[in-house]
Amino acid sequence: MKISIITVCLNSEQTIEQTIQSVMNQKDSDYEYIIIDGKSTDKTLEIIEKYRSKTLRVISENDSGIYDAMNKGIALASGDIIGIINSDDWYEPGVFEAIRKCFQKTDAEAIYGRMNLIYENGKVGFLVPSDIEKIRYEMEIPHPTVFIKKEIYKKYGGFQLKYKIAADYDLMLRLYTKGVKFEYIDRVLANFRMSGISVQQEEVCGKETLMIAQQYLPYASLGSRKYFKDIIAHRWKAYIFEKLVNHFPQEFYDILNKKLGVGSYDDIAIFGAGKWGISVYNLLWQKNITPLFIVDNSIKKQGKLKDGIQILGPETLRFFKGVLLIMVKEFSPEILLQVGKINSSELYCIAWEEIADEFAWGTNIYE
Repeated sequence: MKISIITVCLNSEQTIEQTIQSVMNQKDSDYEYIIIDGKSTDKTLEIIEKYRSKTLRVISENDSGIYDAMNKGIALASGDIIGIINSDDWYEPGVFEAIRKCFQKTDAEAIYGRMNLIYENGKVGFLVPSDIEKIRYEMEIPHPTVFIKKEIYKKYGGFQLKYKIAADYDLMLRLYTKGVKFEYIDRVLANFRMSGISVQQEEVCGKETLMIAQQYLPYASLGSRKYFKDIIAHRWKAYIFEKLVNHFPQEFYDILNKKLGVGSYDDIAIFGAGKWGISVYNLLWQKNITPLFIVDNSIKKQGKLKDGIQILGPETLRFFKGVLLIMVKEFSPEILLQVGKINSSELYCIAWEEIADEFAWGTNIYE
């Protein structure tokens, strides 16, 4: 059972040697290694040349992007199993042996596992896949850990080039909805540097992921379709809100002022000391509106000053009269219930969902 490994690269002199070594140092002889280079102009090709051997095949030519290069590698692969590891990532020792054994002992058509997340400051995180059904709305399968039978690519195709960042998610979800048999190995298979293209272009990645999830929603069972539809709809709304806050600050203020009746004369507090709460605080501050304080349920955050902002516990709201902006992505309905128990007629709540809805009306936000 021969394994084909594909690495695509472009000007990767800083990282590709570690990638190559992680492949060629595997204690396994039945593999081929294909590197697809997009005409690098740095020392990438010099580094690759140091490892030239019978097992390493190199193609250096212009391409239409990372997924076009991956498709070229898949077409060239002669192995029974194909793995793809990018030029800034690397495999753990013993991966090929573990993958081959799993394919031999199970009826798997695709295998994946755990992955280390390597941050620029040297910190190491972990990505441990949970319920594979989550792939209906997010990339639950770490692509650098994935090994797929060549026959599956022949049957269902490779990466769709219309996606610039999330074509790997489209491929995994397509295979999953077509009934391809995935098998999970509970061990770290690969290491992923958090400076990759999908991290750098988070907004585009998020948008493409939502488009793909929506496209494959009809493949979910009737019993679970509404559940997944609601999750996808909520994530679209969150995407809209983040786009509003990050790119349209004046529109954010106008919605508060003209559509929701919040003026500079109002006392304002924010519920949520996370990214959204801090962003909205700063946005209002730039409009010469200074919220009085931020409220958060997390005891660890309470009593602290973040960027000069006072963070208090929710009991403070018993004495607050004014507008409370709820800026917590996942729990705003629960927070509305929590605040409602205060039973104050002088506490006016606005959740981020209302603001996103107002922005979406009459705006071609999906462009």
